[in-house]
Amino acid sequence: MAIFIHGPNVSVAWVQGLEALLELDGETVNFTVAIDAPTTELPAIRGEVDSFIDERRRTKTGIQRISTVANTIFPQSLYVERLGIDAETHLYEMERRSRPVTRRRNSRGNYFERMVAWPGADGQTFNQLDQAITRLRRLREAGHQRGNQFEVGLATPADEAIAMPVAVPGRDRQTIGFPCLSHVSLSLQKGVVHMSALYRNHEFLERAYGNYVGLGRLLRFVAHQSGWPVGELTCVSASVTLGRFSKRSLNDLLKACQSAAAA
Repeated sequence: MAIFIHGPNVSVAWVQGLEALLELDGETVNFTVAIDAPTTELPAIRGEVDSFIDERRRTKTGIQRISTVANTIFPQSLYVERLGIDAETHLYEMERRSRPVTRRRNSRGNYFERMVAWPGADGQTFNQLDQAITRLRRLREAGHQRGNQFEVGLATPADEAIAMPVAVPGRDRQTIGFPCLSHVSLSLQKGVVHMSALYRNHEFLERAYGNYVGLGRLLRFVAHQSGWPVGELTCVSASVTLGRFSKRSLNDLLKACQSAAAA
């Protein structure tokens, strides 16, 4: 059953998604969440979700903080925006230096590594993110306002496309677990950069809030470094579930978030 959620910011969109999933007994397919301002949160709602997760991290394995999940998509602490155009190169270098630490946690790396160091068949790596930013910057310099014609879906990263696949054919064979994020795509429309992301499997309670935060930060980075305004984030989950939590606890969380939003 396809569901479409449209929220003004990360926090409200996530709460709307939680409410919809509870009405569907905790799972569905083709779950789409569109966020108008993907770099904006409501601190009160974020606090409720953080508290819910922190209370259960002691007894349930695999649950990560929102900040941890977000950093797998975009390592915010490594991005020094005051460096201007050089902030991009600095970010890539800091990620490269910290990669051994990341690999100790996950031998296959994380999402951001796949975007900036896609493993090629010849042993070389390819920076998909740099390609996207470079092409968006060239469009701005040439006076163009749209760039949808460069979207070619799940083509190989070396193609001339503003598209960032994550899964590596022949290597990522798990049906559950990393990488659940399959594809990130950027589009320029009327002088604004928008992003869409596709998840093949999504743990909504454990991952989605952090995923939305990370994707929003990634979109802001791309837009800022290429000189365009930030647009909408749309996240499509081919399959989504609320996971291993009691319905009562999730309903309590929903009420707490709704109260925080209304305060």
